[in-house]
Amino acid sequence: MQVFLAGAVPAAFGAICGWLLGVNKTAYIVATLLAIAGGYLAGMEHDGGREGALRGVVGGSLFGGFILILHEATGKEAKADLPHPAALLLILTVGGGVILGALGGRARQRRAEAGEGEPFSINLKLLKWPEYLGFAGAAVLFGALFLPWFSTSCDSLNPPTPNRCNIHSLLHHRAGDFTAFQTYRIMDILLIAACTAPFVLAYIIARGHTLTWAPGEVTMIVGMVAGALILLNGIILGRPGGSGSVDINIEPGYIVGLVGANMILAGGLIRQARYGRGRKPPGVL
Repeated sequence: MQVFLAGAVPAAFGAICGWLLGVNKTAYIVATLLAIAGGYLAGMEHDGGREGALRGVVGGSLFGGFILILHEATGKEAKADLPHPAALLLILTVGGGVILGALGGRARQRRAEAGEGEPFSINLKLLKWPEYLGFAGAAVLFGALFLPWFSTSCDSLNPPTPNRCNIHSLLHHRAGDFTAFQTYRIMDILLIAACTAPFVLAYIIARGHTLTWAPGEVTMIVGMVAGALILLNGIILGRPGGSGSVDINIEPGYIVGLVGANMILAGGLIRQARYGRGRKPPGVL
């Protein structure tokens, strides 16, 4: 487990970020921000700033290295700005890992010296199957963002194909297939944020935090909002692009994204209903 957390996790997440670098700028930025939080939490697994900094060297090296390796392997143009030469990114990730790891280790040491008990312990045995349903829903929703969500009548306009397609069917002034990132300007960011809800819930449960509400309620609401946003921006309020959009078709990515949002909703709902503290009045979830 120690090898997995210290080595495999930053390497795998770096590989994901390296792939996102050539796909979408927003997704890449969100993923790197999550990596910052991960670097601090990794440092909190160690006693003192020195040990945390050493953990940061390992994690930062693997994270930055696999970003560059996967980006070069895909051969796609970077959607976000990279330092020149690109190897400087490795220096930034290692330096950031050292700082974040040292801060996390130092925070743990201070809490221990203050007699606040064990500051960072995770018990994965506290997780139940609804949490894993939420994980799967987050993966489904996140993956769906890269699939086509909508398409116009024509695949292309020069010449119009297929024959007799509606040349006035345009989305954002062009024809073809559109992923969630190509369709929306803000909602895609909100959906990415929704994907983090099951993991936040799992962290709270595994840490044994005491809440004033039943664990799972917020995740349920997040999944509900994500599903509502998808339904509103595609079916209830019509297709994206405004009143001028005609013959816009729903593609599989839209349906898959809706399924993922409802899986997040179901995970939170089942968690708070079956494993929440105390009984509730009739008619209350």
